[in-house]
Amino acid sequence: MSNTSVLVDIVCSQRERIKILLALLIASALFLGLSALFVEPGDQAYPILVIDIVLVVVLFVFFSVLYWYCTKRAMDM
Repeated sequence: MSNTSVLVDIVCSQRERIKILLALLIASALFLGLSALFVEPGDQAYPILVIDIVLVVVLFVFFSVLYWYCTKRAMDM
């Protein structure tokens, strides 16, 4: 068994925790959306808000694809 296969097995065994992480990322996105209403482009907090939004979106996409892959992999076995 290759190292990649072992790594995928370990990651996919945590599929239930990925759902919790996705829920936390959705909550974070909602809070960022709320704070975006009060931060204007000239404020000091604006760059941090943009960085946070990018991180939340990238992590949400990554873990969504990971959850989808692990679910598909479990159904194929």
